Amino acid sequence: MKKNYLTKEWYEELVQELNELKKVKLPAVLERLWEAKAMGDLSENFEYKSALEDKDLINSRISEISTLIDDVEIIKEEKKSKSDKIIDYGSKVTLQTEDDDVYTVTIVGTWETTMGFDKNLKTEKDSIKISFESPIGIAIKGKKAGDTVKMRLHTGKKDVKILDVK
Repeated sequence: MKKNYLTKEWYEELVQELNELKKVKLPAVLERLWEAKAMGDLSENFEYKSALEDKDLINSRISEISTLIDDVEIIKEEKKSKSDKIIDYGSKVTLQTEDDDVYTVTIVGTWETTMGFDKNLKTEKDSIKISFESPIGIAIKGKKAGDTVKMRLHTGKKDVKILDVK
């Protein structure tokens, strides 16, 4: 079974969401179902059908989160010396593309990524979250500051220089 890599913060958010789904939202939708059943004819009862759909969505999300956190590995923020800063989970990496665009990315698990690059995200505070399964993640995994790698894209390859690893 494949490990799910999550930051501590996101893991805690998922656990909180799971608790809310189980303790608040699911009981509320079950109450709605019970009240809708009490109205009689279920074949044309919109409230019953709506509550049933909501119940299915909640149960689906509960299952998704439970599966995700069952085999989780929390990404540790280790303090590394300057000489052994190899890119791994939790690393914050400053990159420069061959077009001279500079980005800061944080390596996280697949479930926690930021979708797409926004050229306005250039500060560490606004770091783009990527996984090692992304094209850039594949290219930089295990590398260190000063390395230049080729990132494989659908349009070809692009050079990316690793400026800093934290």
